[in-house]
Amino acid sequence: MAKYLDFLQQYPKHLGDPQGVSEDDIKEIERQFNVKLPSAYMEFIAIFGKKRGRILRNYSCEVAYLAQNRKDALKALRDAGNSAFTITDQHFIFGQWQGFSSYFFDCAVPDDDPPVYVLDAGKADVFKTSFSQLIREELNKVLKFDGVIKK
Repeated sequence: MAKYLDFLQQYPKHLGDPQGVSEDDIKEIERQFNVKLPSAYMEFIAIFGKKRGRILRNYSCEVAYLAQNRKDALKALRDAGNSAFTITDQHFIFGQWQGFSSYFFDCAVPDDDPPVYVLDAGKADVFKTSFSQLIREELNKVLKFDGVIKK
C-alpha cells in the first residue's frame, strides 16, 4: 500500500495520543457502507480511527461517528430545502465539523487520495484537492501551535 500520510511519522509527539483501527475493522467499514475506501483514508483510520489525537481535532471523524455523520448530512441536506446536490451511496461522509459541515469523498471515483468535498447549506464544493492535503494542513496547524513551524 502506498504511504500517503508517511509525513506524519516525523512528528509522533505532536499527534497526541491517537488510536487506530485494525485491517479487519477497515474491511468491516467497507462492508457496512458498501464502498471501497481510498488508501489515504485507510491509512488515516489505521492511525486515528478510534481516537483522533490532535489531527482533525474539531471534527467528528472517528469511525464510531461514521453512521451518525451520514445521518446528520442527509438531515442537513433535507433541512436546506431545495438543493441541487444529492448524497449518493458512494459519497463517504468521513467527518463533520461542529454539526454544520460534512466532509466526504466520492468512492465511485477510483482514487487512492481523492479530493475532499464539504457539504454546507445544501451545497457541495471541493474543500481540498486530496485527503492527504487535508491531513497535511491539519498537521501544520498543530505544528504552528506547538511552535515547530513559525506563524
